[in-house]
Amino acid sequence: MNRGYRASEVAKAARVLASTVRHWAGPWSGRLIRADIEDKRLAGSRKLFSARNVVQVRIAQVLLQAGFARTRVAKILAIRWPRARGADWYDPFQPLGQEYALMVISEFRPRATPTVFMSGDDLKPEARRSWLEAMVAAAGDEFELLRVDFPPGWQPKLPGDKVACGALTGARVIWLLNIKKMRDEIRDRL
Repeated sequence: MNRGYRASEVAKAARVLASTVRHWAGPWSGRLIRADIEDKRLAGSRKLFSARNVVQVRIAQVLLQAGFARTRVAKILAIRWPRARGADWYDPFQPLGQEYALMVISEFRPRATPTVFMSGDDLKPEARRSWLEAMVAAAGDEFELLRVDFPPGWQPKLPGDKVACGALTGARVIWLLNIKKMRDEIRDRL
C-alpha cells in the first residue's frame, strides 16, 4: 500500500503526539524517522509517511520510553533487515505468516553496544524448542517490550537454544520487542 500518512495520522496510529513525529522526522533531531513517501528535507516542509514508518515510530517510542539512548534507537531503526518470507518486517500490510515476530536486543555488559536480530517462527504451543519460544509462551503474545535480566549472563538450556539463540550467550540483559503485535495494532488503526 503506497498511501502516504500525515504526521497527525501517524501519531494517532502509533499512539504518540503529532509534534513528536514532526520532531523525529525533522532536521533538528537527526531525522530519527525518515518519511518514506515524501520528504523534501526542509524544515517545515510537509512529509508523507508510509505504513512501515508508523511501525518505526511506535518502535522508537517504546524503546525511548524504556530508557534506550536516542542514538541506539536510530541505529536499530537503520538496520536493513532481511525480508521475512518475502515480507518487510515493518510493513503492517505485508503478512509475515508467523506466530510471532520479535526484535531481540541483547546487551553483554552495561552501556555496551547491543547486538540486534529478528526472530520468528510458525510455532506449535506444545513444541517449544528454544529459550525465545519459551519466553514468548510464558509472557503471552500481548507484550510490546519485555526485559529479561541474567546477572551471570545467559547460557543455553533448552535443546534448540544453541542454534536459535547462540548469539545471546553471555548477554546480561535481553530485550524482546514484539513487532508482530505492533504491526497488527497499527494495521487495525490505519
